Amino acid sequence: MILQSLAELYEELGKRGKAAEEGWSPAKVTHRIEIDRNGRLLRIVSLMETVQRGKKMIEIPKIVLVPEQAKRSSGVKANFLCDGIGYFLGVDQDKPGRAEECFRAAKALHHAVLDGCPSDTAKAILAFFDSWEPAKALEQPVIARYLPGLWDVGNCLFFVEEADALQDEAIREAWDSYREAPGQSGGDAGVCLVTGKTHQKIARLHPVIKGVMGAQSSGATLVGFNGDSFCSYGHDGEQGRNAPISEKAAFAYTTALNALLADREHVKIFGDTTVVYWAQHAETEVQDIFAAILGGDENLIDDRTLDSVLQHMKEGVTADLNGVRIDPEEPFYILGLAPNAARVSVRFFLRNTFGRTVQNLAAHQERMRIVGPSWKKAAIPLWQTLKATVNPHSKDSAASPLLAGSLLRAVLTDGLYPESMFQGIMLRVFSDQDSDGTAGKKTEKVSYTKAAFIKAYLLQNKKQRWESEITMAVNENCKEISYVLGRLFSVLENIQMQANPGINSTIKDRYFNSACATPASVFPTLLKLANAHLDKLKDNKGASIFLRKKVGALMDQILMPDEGTPLPKRLSLEEQGAFVLGYYQETQARYAGKKEEQ
Repeated sequence: MILQSLAELYEELGKRGKAAEEGWSPAKVTHRIEIDRNGRLLRIVSLMETVQRGKKMIEIPKIVLVPEQAKRSSGVKANFLCDGIGYFLGVDQDKPGRAEECFRAAKALHHAVLDGCPSDTAKAILAFFDSWEPAKALEQPVIARYLPGLWDVGNCLFFVEEADALQDEAIREAWDSYREAPGQSGGDAGVCLVTGKTHQKIARLHPVIKGVMGAQSSGATLVGFNGDSFCSYGHDGEQGRNAPISEKAAFAYTTALNALLADREHVKIFGDTTVVYWAQHAETEVQDIFAAILGGDENLIDDRTLDSVLQHMKEGVTADLNGVRIDPEEPFYILGLAPNAARVSVRFFLRNTFGRTVQNLAAHQERMRIVGPSWKKAAIPLWQTLKATVNPHSKDSAASPLLAGSLLRAVLTDGLYPESMFQGIMLRVFSDQDSDGTAGKKTEKVSYTKAAFIKAYLLQNKKQRWESEITMAVNENCKEISYVLGRLFSVLENIQMQANPGINSTIKDRYFNSACATPASVFPTLLKLANAHLDKLKDNKGASIFLRKKVGALMDQILMPDEGTPLPKRLSLEEQGAFVLGYYQETQARYAGKKEEQ
């Protein structure tokens, strides 16, 4: 299904002129080798491009569409018209003997492709290979001029007196003819598993995938078999024939996937997972909408337009964006890839309609909505939620890769959140302490993001118990004892702060964790402390009366048993989450009240 969807995307990209033709692929090129009509070397010219990255200007290689590059793991294998100086000049700082072997391979390949080609440019290239002597290369004045910077040269292209050999039609036709000649690529004919067509030339090795974070920069394989243990019975050592895919299909799916990965504006990173996504008809506007919802990319689409499109998708009607029709029934695909040695592993692959995908994302954001500081954004991006599970003082600020993938899957499918995510959030609540950032990073024990995810988790994973009890702001009518105790703890903390203005540490610093886990052992002590603090507020009768009434109202919501204490000895982890949420919402209600008074 993955390969079929990517192959279909390639067809759509081809119609729009956004995909390379078969036999051609993009490559990073740093220099061009200029020769004259007689094949003599004239100069080596840089093709590096200067771009801005943040505040710095840096040089990057130019991306050029070149004849399909050979897949190299070891050994010598030349590329046509685009390769390194080891193959084109026969020089190598570390392995000069191997460089001469590489040059001979490049010479043989170019003769095999260009012999008989009527182009003057082709004849000049062959003349260069025939006359160039790798053993004497470093003695050439042109080469000596570029030392020692010559060893930093990457892929090179051939130019014949300012004419780009890649643009020569006769050379392009010669390359296409060479590729289609029997025995040049692939193996026996067979049935393609992707297209279902018969008598197809089966690809023994598939092109590599480039752009997956953490994978080899030279590219990694999505489909491949390099050991008998990975092959089906009777197909030992057959590599690509173990799962026969035609050369055309292999080229199509890898070209489409590489095009998605090259479009960095629409690539998302979660942990070690690189996420790409596309609509069946390859509209980039659909990708813009998804990226804006998922990651809050305001530069792709403004908030007003986004809200309008989202409303259309929720209602199941088409929307218009920049003249493009956005259909809620458009098939939409999301693919998560992670590095694995020389391969790329699939974290997840999701297929749904675009409208349903948007609705799932909107449902998650609605569950995450919670009262908070006015400067906080309404939508919390997933990376920020994941960051809440990481120790803020740790050198490695990345969340667990597996956790990132499972959370994203849950959000996109509107499924249950991973239990490990909730446990990670609660662990940080118990471990972190409030810090103003003077001694390092600013931290919050119960932060906006932590409380928002706890709310979302309870509403989604424990819906039957909490759906009618939890709201965006504090719920005065909720009588769940764990939630009420969290609110009560916030009020008791407020009493202490009112009685001791400017206090450095409160009961939150000493008692919060134990009050959350074992209320019966802590709250009696806290209530006694509160009475002492209220006695200090005699001069402020208004505050004293209000706070006494507040404590009394919350105590009235705790049902008294026939015998024993009304406070539970222990709270489950789920109930501890409700305690944290109650504390957070009551505290925010207190801050909101102060703001209204001011």
